[in-house]
Order: sequence, then structure tokens, then C-alpha cells
Amino acid sequence: MNERASEPAAGVLLGEYAEMLCQFMGQAHPVSALLAGTGLSRDLFSEPGYRLSMTATRRLLRNARQLDPAPDLGMRLGQPLNFGSHGFLGYAAISSSTLGQAFELAVRYIRTRAGLFDIQMLQDGDMTVVRFDARHALDDLLPLVCDALVTSILSIGEQMFRVIPAHRVHLLLPYGEAPHHQRWREHSDFQLHFGQLHLGASALVIRFPAQWLAAPLDTADPQLAMLAAARCEEELRLAGGADDVIIQVRQLARRFLREDNAQQCVADAMHISVRTLRRHLARANTTYKALSDVLRHELAVDLLRDRTRSIEDIASELGYSDPSNFGRAFRRWAGMSPRQFRQQ
Repeated sequence: MNERASEPAAGVLLGEYAEMLCQFMGQAHPVSALLAGTGLSRDLFSEPGYRLSMTATRRLLRNARQLDPAPDLGMRLGQPLNFGSHGFLGYAAISSSTLGQAFELAVRYIRTRAGLFDIQMLQDGDMTVVRFDARHALDDLLPLVCDALVTSILSIGEQMFRVIPAHRVHLLLPYGEAPHHQRWREHSDFQLHFGQLHLGASALVIRFPAQWLAAPLDTADPQLAMLAAARCEEELRLAGGADDVIIQVRQLARRFLREDNAQQCVADAMHISVRTLRRHLARANTTYKALSDVLRHELAVDLLRDRTRSIEDIASELGYSDPSNFGRAFRRWAGMSPRQFRQQ
């Protein structure tokens, strides 16, 4: 099946990052092996605004890990990612007048670059909390993705955080520390806390004193900030229409998972016909079945972590009258049975 017809283009991963991965892995491995089974061709990544589906993104990252199984792969992938790697969002952030403005831009425009995470900036007493919440089930890929994300943040932080004491910045991650993470401690004064988050919750949390939001950045460039933010706003407008439809359908699909005529129920709730619903989703480069499959996968991962729930009950909640059908679907998503996943 063509990858672009299987899942939403909005809210996943910009093709530019896939091209960066091809360039990195291509130094030691054939790019054809990296793209195997993804349904992707490298020329797609140069198409303006092209985004990978979550299925293709998972397969691409698993291929990369199979080609290079070293535990520090994510860290090495994140090293080259500087402000310029993140397009106009990176330039808007680095040219912001204050640290607070830079984070506000990241929160608002993250969808223009990738939809793997939602970012929230919250106040907790005299501390600011920036949360990266996974929008899709990353499963065993979470350490790889977060290692790349944190390495990029630490690299960018050398510029952005020069105005504040780095040792008062705390980074919390949901997985355990590995030997290669010692490099972060050696090259950064940030406080690192591993295994401090629930695996089903935030993928990364950054905490620092709220008063620092007003700290001026010595890289500030008001004219560049205005131009870059304007381009981010245009990119957000182009991505937003499709993303809004997907979000609405996902929310309604969750309510009707058990219904035999779920697609009809969703269309009725939106006050449109099924044909119109299909047309809207086609514009967003997806289908109702693709969205419901992704939703079931994400919910299955969360529900299986609750060991008080039987697999039969979980299958029923996800709309499977026969648990064996759920088992086959989960193997297709995760490459293992629900029981094997729970044992891990």
C-alpha cells in the first residue's frame, strides 16, 4: 500500500528529518536498507511539506536501529540537529527577545515540524515546566527518539541557556540511565533525572525557575524573529486544516470504537455524510480505517500496561468481539502478541 494513503500526513514527521536520517545512515549503510518496507522513496523527502505517516516513521527508525544497534544511536542522531535543522521554527526561537518568547514559539509551532510530541508550558509555583507528551505510541523506540531530542536540546541550550545557570535546569526522562548517557553529564551542567516519569505519560519534562522566562537572549534579532514567525504561522495554517479534521475524527472515533457502524456514527456526530467524511479524510491523506487502527494501537499499549485488565476485556473495549482478532492486529502493529508486550 502506498504509505501516503495509509495514515494522516499531518502531525507525524516532516520529510526533511527523514532526509537527514538518510544522510547520516548513508555514510555507513545502503539507504535502500534504511527505507526497506516503508513504502518511501528518497525523492519524496524533498517535496515541500511532505510528512511521513507514523507507520512509516516507526519502520524507518526500526530499520535504522537494526542497521546500527549501538545503544548511543539516538544520541548520535541528535548531535547534528542545531537551530538550522528545525527550519523557520529554529530561527524564530534563536532570534527571540527572551527565553519565554522562544518557548512560546516552540509550543505554538511544533506542529509545523513534527507531530510526535505535543509541548505544554506550565507554571508550578516558582518553576516553569515544559512537557513533551508523545502523541503516538513510540513503545520500544521511545529511548531512541528521546535520546536524539535531548541531545539536540542540550546542543541548542549551549546557545539559548548561556544567560542562565545551567545547573538549575532539570531534565526528567521516563526510562533508565544507560552508560552512554554519561556523555550528557560530562558535557552539560543540566541536572538529569532518569526513570522519573510514568512511561505512559510525558516523554520529557524540563523544569527551570519561572523568573528566567524574562531573561534576554544575546542571539535576539527582532527583524529575523518577525519574519521567521510569519513563515511559521503560514506553515501552521497549511498544516492546521488537515490536523484539525484528524483530531476531531480521532476524538469521536474513541467514543464509537465498539460500534459496528462506527464510521457512520462519527459522520452523524459531525453532521455530515459518510461520503463527505471520506472526502475530508482523503484531503488529509488518510482514511477512517487508518485512523481507527492507529487509535486502537495507541489505546492498546496504554491498556496493556494496566495488569489488572484482562486481554479479553481490553479487546472488547477496543471493539474486537473476538480476542484472537485483537491478537492478530496487535502483532501487526508491534511485532509481538499482547501477552509478550505485557511481559516486557
